[in-house]
Amino acid sequence: MQRTGLTMRAVRIHQNETARFSADNPAPPSALVLDSNIPVPQITRNQEVLVRVRATTVTRDELTWPETYKSECAIPGHDFSGTVVEVYSLDETPDTDVTQRFNPGDEVYGMTESSGSGSTWAEYAVVRLNELALKPKRLDWAQSATVPMSALTAWQALFEKAGIPSPDFNQSSTNVAHEGQPKGRILITGATGAVGTFLVQLAALAGLHVVGCSTSNARNGEFLRSIGAIEVFEYNELERTRGDYDIIIDTVGGTILEQCWSLVKDDGVLITIDSSSYDFVEKHRRCSFTTGKEGVTAVFFIVEPSRPQLEQLAMAMDLNLLRVFVAQALPLEEAAKAYELANERATRRGKIILTV
Repeated sequence: MQRTGLTMRAVRIHQNETARFSADNPAPPSALVLDSNIPVPQITRNQEVLVRVRATTVTRDELTWPETYKSECAIPGHDFSGTVVEVYSLDETPDTDVTQRFNPGDEVYGMTESSGSGSTWAEYAVVRLNELALKPKRLDWAQSATVPMSALTAWQALFEKAGIPSPDFNQSSTNVAHEGQPKGRILITGATGAVGTFLVQLAALAGLHVVGCSTSNARNGEFLRSIGAIEVFEYNELERTRGDYDIIIDTVGGTILEQCWSLVKDDGVLITIDSSSYDFVEKHRRCSFTTGKEGVTAVFFIVEPSRPQLEQLAMAMDLNLLRVFVAQALPLEEAAKAYELANERATRRGKIILTV
């Protein structure tokens, strides 16, 4: 049954009429306003469900993304956890071959398309079937919301772009852990960040020799070892490991990404997820520091939704194989403050959460 006429609260970007906000002129946090009486979005296709959002995350720099400004008074946000309240009736499309996968009352989590218009800083969101899965039973709403974008990014970097065979979490916890000698050396920069912590854990489960890099061993070394790193370095120590890594996954960009070319093996894989480094391959190939590295596979990518991968991650969570970290939870009313916190250079671990 369509929820026509119902309204909700949602955080929207209020435009400046004298100087329109865009990726070139990003909105300040003060432009994030909690509005009431917003129409609840309607599901219109058999691939959609309506979710009552319980928690969502604040992603660093989201107000600088071009896709944030695709619609007027856009609602930011992509990660979510919540409850299914409505599904598209298959009775209305008798010729469809889509099997109903979710029911009202199901507790779910997921990520809306990162290259599309966000929607999850709201009480309700329309979500496509490939963007959600049943949430981990072991995690609460806030913990579940921290997983999708960060963990999917780590999963796709390791098991799709770098080509590492993924663990099978359908098996027992004793079988998914790696056996025997590590399969290769991997360096992860920004290892204590939201994506970095999942990279370290998943790479360790996949049997790689994990080297974590951060700004401070004193502050982060013990933590990184506790989640799977075998070695830890500060950035100023990396020079002594030149040409030593089969795989490097960078989450930092800038001069650290440039330095990675001298650290990766001549036939290795170099991946970055830093959004400002989207064109690094073309730019770096023209620079002298990539000389002799013609055999390196270099990749920038943007994470995509995947229900099968979300299902695998939920299994790993419920097997207690992956740890999640919530930095701080704030109510939806404090979205502007939450965005400011997410963009600070802080030592906290985990993501900033908005509870809805």
